[in-house]
Amino acid sequence: MIPKTVTYLIIGAWLFAAVIVIGCPLRSGQIRAGLRPVSRDTNPQEFWTAYIISTVLFIAVSAAAGSFLHSIFP
Repeated sequence: MIPKTVTYLIIGAWLFAAVIVIGCPLRSGQIRAGLRPVSRDTNPQEFWTAYIISTVLFIAVSAAAGSFLHSIFP
């Protein structure tokens, strides 16, 4: 069984990563799409497309990692 402090540390690290991946592009108004940044003001459609893809990928990887950790630790 994983100690509660380790569980809280993992949850805290995930929340920190979520704030960066999901929150920073919304606050700054820019996201990287490939090798170039895309601005929400100059090209909103491309920005929101890149933002949705980034968010969905983050949630999918998080779910896969959570499932993997759940299968390892009872």
